Amino acid sequence: MSNEELAAIEILDEEAESICRWAAARAGVIVIVPVIGSISLMANEVYLLLRLAKLYHVKLSESALFGFVGGIAGTVVGQTMATMIPFPPLQIPIAVSVTYAIGKVGAMWIKDGMPQDMQRYIQSFEEIKKSAKSRVGSF
Repeated sequence: MSNEELAAIEILDEEAESICRWAAARAGVIVIVPVIGSISLMANEVYLLLRLAKLYHVKLSESALFGFVGGIAGTVVGQTMATMIPFPPLQIPIAVSVTYAIGKVGAMWIKDGMPQDMQRYIQSFEEIKKSAKSRVGSF
């Protein structure tokens, strides 16, 4: 790959990082809204994935989106349920770290050509989420 191509990829990756951070920050606010917070949180995550696909010039079909979400759903469902407990010190770190991890893993998945085997992404999701949870204030 040429230096120009590497620079272009680096710029896209920096923009993807920015998109993930904004979505994570929105999640921290959205999650504390009573009743509609969890639904809005899911919409925020779908929007995040659509923005990332657009950034990388990939058409993300509904079936691909559901395949990705379904592939990591088992990992995310329990954590998303925990955001329904009306206690912001618990809700905010979970919402921020889960959303950020979904974005980072989503970007990896999109760049990899959206493969069906999700094992790599599930493992990465856990690592990224753990790291993000320790840095919630930076979002």
